Amino acid sequence: MWRPRVLRTANFRLALSYAAVFSLSVFLLGVIVFFGVRSSLEQQLRGQIEAEVGQLLVDYRDDGLEELRHDIHERIEANPARRLHYYMQSPEGRVVFDPLPAIPAPDGWYRVNVPEQDADNPVLLRSLTLDGGYKLAVAADLDRLQDAERAIFRAFGWAFLFTLMAGALGGLWIGQRFLSQVDAITRVADRIGQGDVKERLPSRGTGDDLDQLAAVINRMLDRIQQLLENVQQVSTSIAHDLRTPLGHLRQTLEALREGAGPGEPKKDALLDTALQQLDAILETFSALLRIAEVESGSRKAGFERLCLSGVLETLVDAYRPVAEDNGQHLTADIVPLLYMRGDRNLLTQLFANLVENALRHSGRGSRIHLALEAGPDGGFTASVSDTGPGIPKSEHANVFKPFYRLDESRSGPGSGLGMSLVSAIAGLHGLAVTLDNTQPGLKVRLSTPLSEPSKQD
Repeated sequence: MWRPRVLRTANFRLALSYAAVFSLSVFLLGVIVFFGVRSSLEQQLRGQIEAEVGQLLVDYRDDGLEELRHDIHERIEANPARRLHYYMQSPEGRVVFDPLPAIPAPDGWYRVNVPEQDADNPVLLRSLTLDGGYKLAVAADLDRLQDAERAIFRAFGWAFLFTLMAGALGGLWIGQRFLSQVDAITRVADRIGQGDVKERLPSRGTGDDLDQLAAVINRMLDRIQQLLENVQQVSTSIAHDLRTPLGHLRQTLEALREGAGPGEPKKDALLDTALQQLDAILETFSALLRIAEVESGSRKAGFERLCLSGVLETLVDAYRPVAEDNGQHLTADIVPLLYMRGDRNLLTQLFANLVENALRHSGRGSRIHLALEAGPDGGFTASVSDTGPGIPKSEHANVFKPFYRLDESRSGPGSGLGMSLVSAIAGLHGLAVTLDNTQPGLKVRLSTPLSEPSKQD
């Protein structure tokens, strides 16, 4: 069976459920109030009747039956609009004073209908037996009690209907608002599904469930867009970076096939060039595979406790001769016996990439400094700095992108994957990577709390 969409929303059903529960609460409260007020008013009437019966019995015992009749007659004449009624029944069954077919027996409390001009009048009656077979009864009208009962019934009846209707209308309103936001999200999602990844889910700024969900999805879309842009940039860079060495390789092989130049030395030189170009291509793919492996997190299973100080000292010893050959100065300030958990080979690769970048880009006569110091919070900070030209601050975030190179012509050496690999390895080890311009030069800083802050093995 077809139903409007708003009636099928969870918000509408929830609001209607709350309305039903609240209406039921109003109904139960009405029942409690109804019987409570009824009992209280009836107790008041019983008290009035008991007091009147007690006074009449006192007169009866003191002065007899005739004085009792006289007292009742005086009460009736003194108060024609009275709310109490008096009945006396002879042994023969005749009732005097107020009209009543017969006084109920045995003695006690009764609700009876007293015939009047237009209709029967309900009364609360107290009957008792006197000497000689006579019976006395005093009654009070129940019209006020019934009026109160009807007023309570009407008030809580309307309250019940109002809460039920208000809940239904509120559910319709909430459901419609929910649907409008869902429709807006659906339209944006359709456009995203058609390839417009720059679209974002709308948010009303209310902080409700849908706003929180939209915020989470938007962050996910930001990440997806970034990954797609990286893929596009990587694809373009791969095509550009591989086209040049492959073109050179083809020219070298053609020259080798045609036997360009006399003698074997020329042929050997061509083969060496071809091998170097192939090695560059293989290094590019090896770096891509290494980044993919690190980003997958599979290497984290092989983490072990290692001495980071020893890793960096070994690295400095290996690269200091290279720096001297280039006319550069490599210095180090490494705190001893500083430990962490990680992959020794990956950490060596990380700091080797940073040192090689500094050696390659800082120029002859520059100074490269590698430092490792313990932090006050149980962590550590490692840094590689140089006195080269540095990197513009606007390019700091870009250098971690795969294949990104400051040399837009891409004519210099390198594949643009070194800092991407640094970022991947750092992320695997929980290291925060930041770049600082030191005027002149650049400092790459890595920091994280130590898993084991002890400085001894």
